[in-house]
Amino acid sequence: MNEVTEWEERQKSIGQVIEELKTFSDQELVVVVTADGGETFKTVKLISKGFDGDKVYCALHI
Repeated sequence: MNEVTEWEERQKSIGQVIEELKTFSDQELVVVVTADGGETFKTVKLISKGFDGDKVYCALHI
């Protein structure tokens, strides 16, 4: 059985991400992402605007 934890189903808006990032006292920290529960991390290289039909999204490039 494939169990999905609550946080894996969440989505965040740009505003929500910005508000959370503002809580870090050291604003020079490097931003990293993980897709495997913290086994590996990759740094964010670029942020872009993407399109999927009529839907606009923010993409983090690693």
